[in-house]
Amino acid sequence: MKKFDFARDALKYLIQEFRIKELHIPYYLCDVIRHTVFKENCKPIFYHIDSDFLPIENFSKNDFILYPNYFGICENNVNRLIKEYPNIIIDNAHSFYSDAKGLASFNSAKKFLPVEKGAYLWLGENKNPFKKDFKRKDKFLFYHNFYEKNNLLNINISENDIPFCYPYLAKNIEIADNIVKDLNKQGLIIYRYWNNLPKNYNEYKFYSRLVQIPLD
Repeated sequence: MKKFDFARDALKYLIQEFRIKELHIPYYLCDVIRHTVFKENCKPIFYHIDSDFLPIENFSKNDFILYPNYFGICENNVNRLIKEYPNIIIDNAHSFYSDAKGLASFNSAKKFLPVEKGAYLWLGENKNPFKKDFKRKDKFLFYHNFYEKNNLLNINISENDIPFCYPYLAKNIEIADNIVKDLNKQGLIIYRYWNNLPKNYNEYKFYSRLVQIPLD
């Protein structure tokens, strides 16, 4: 395990260590990660994801691929992808307590713990040594019981998932905005992830209609 200040520093190390010249990254991703790839003179090759957060494209066996464990609920996707692609890198910034899998994986403590810095990088498969916060999962399930009927996401978390937030995909933007207003009145701060994307992209609905309800 290697420790860095931020997740982007872990990715920078991986690009240098494995001399990655091209990296497949999703359109639906934090700008900081995208900029890190550019800064390291690594060519980003963007891919789309479907409504279950899985890549739509098929990659070659030797391709280097970055896959985010979106909102900490995509462990099943990770388990599927690591069987197909030996050079996959798992971005666990939203899944601090997940075990290390794939070629390498990294997570970010500041999204789960009261710290300003702290990212961890593992090469290969390793058990996560940090004690899991099951209270987050309990709160996730509480929201899921309340919102499941109208949530357009097909949520199927694994036994090991400790989510970052509860993602609710509304039927339209108006419903999403109204939910955000109601949650704001309860003192919750709701962020939009991430930057806007073209409306003809499948990922546009995640930006415009996905409400991320915090669990802490």
